[in-house]
Amino acid sequence: MTIICAVAADFVNSDGDKYSVTGKEIGVIKEAPEWITETLLFKWLAKDGSIKYVTRGNRIEAENDPLAGLNAEGKEILKEEEKGAKDPVEVETEQPKKRGTRKKKDDAE
Repeated sequence: MTIICAVAADFVNSDGDKYSVTGKEIGVIKEAPEWITETLLFKWLAKDGSIKYVTRGNRIEAENDPLAGLNAEGKEILKEEEKGAKDPVEVETEQPKKRGTRKKKDDAE
C-alpha cells in the first residue's frame, strides 16, 4: 500500500509490529504494510484526511503537491457548507435591553 502522511505517527498492531512516519517523512510517498489500516490511529488519520492513498491515477498530483487540500495541522480543509454541518456555530443575536417598570426611590414617595 502506498500512502502520503501529513503528520508524524507510530502505528502499532496487537502483535507488537511498529511502522513509523517521522517528521522528515511528512509529505513523502511511502510504502506501508497493509496491517496499519486495522489500527485505530490509521482510522482517525484517514477520517480527518491526514493520510492519503497514492494510486496510479493520483500519483503525479501527489508527487507535485503532496499536501494539497490540507491545513497547517495536516487535516483536510472542509468546504464552507461542510463546516456548518460538522461544526455548527451558534450566532448570538443581540436582544434590545428592556426597560424596567420600577420606579426610582425618589419617585415612590
